[in-house]
Amino acid sequence: MLKKIINLTMTFVLSLFSISAIAQAHSHEGDIQPWKIGAEIFVNSNLFEPDFGDIGGGLYTTDEPGFDVNIAKGAFTPGNWLRFQPVGQLQFWNGTEWSTTAPNGERIEITDALGNAISYRTDGVSNTPAVIGEIGSDGGLHEHMEMSIFDASNALGGSVGAYRIQLKLFESQANSDTSVSIATSPITIVFNRGLEHDKFELAVSAAADLNENSVFVAETGTLDIQQVKALGTYYKVKLRHIGDNKFELIEAEEITEIK
Repeated sequence: MLKKIINLTMTFVLSLFSISAIAQAHSHEGDIQPWKIGAEIFVNSNLFEPDFGDIGGGLYTTDEPGFDVNIAKGAFTPGNWLRFQPVGQLQFWNGTEWSTTAPNGERIEITDALGNAISYRTDGVSNTPAVIGEIGSDGGLHEHMEMSIFDASNALGGSVGAYRIQLKLFESQANSDTSVSIATSPITIVFNRGLEHDKFELAVSAAADLNENSVFVAETGTLDIQQVKALGTYYKVKLRHIGDNKFELIEAEEITEIK
């Protein structure tokens, strides 16, 4: 195996690396914009960053991100329902790492189009899939759902930190739980509950790493990625977080492709 260590002192443009782990370390804001090709659902990003402190929702409730079908890229079937299945469990950022322990028994609830409360807890999620809305005659949909955080006393409230949930989009016929189209991968939503911007950035970067072949160390601000592809060659790389959702490449080692 040919190894080549490359030490660089300048900031590299991360788009040179065709890997989603690096792309997802950037901030992704706005609505979830799905489209459908055949039986597969695609989205504009797999990572979204709403804030429980936004003006519209107050300290503990938000309706972001919304869901806005990109008709130009691929419409859905009129009359069908766009839905999501909760995935995994609620996780809390304690300032150093993501944990399955919440400080005050927090949970996140999403109220769907039928008024059902979809619950995310540290010990699991609701089994019932949510209904986002009915697809319009043009194959599109634009909906927002109320998302709230509760504490152990069942009151609106949450400890300062970041909270991570995941969901997987699918399409069904009306009044049916059977999928007719499904997303290729889960969507991660990281909620900010009172963290300063830079501290929230670290939480988001680490959340992106949970699904990838990489490790982010908050104490040092370094991101180690086991395999990226650049200009036809595979590398093991190390990056340093330099703020404002940007990373500096500090080391790259040429490797053979990991299967």
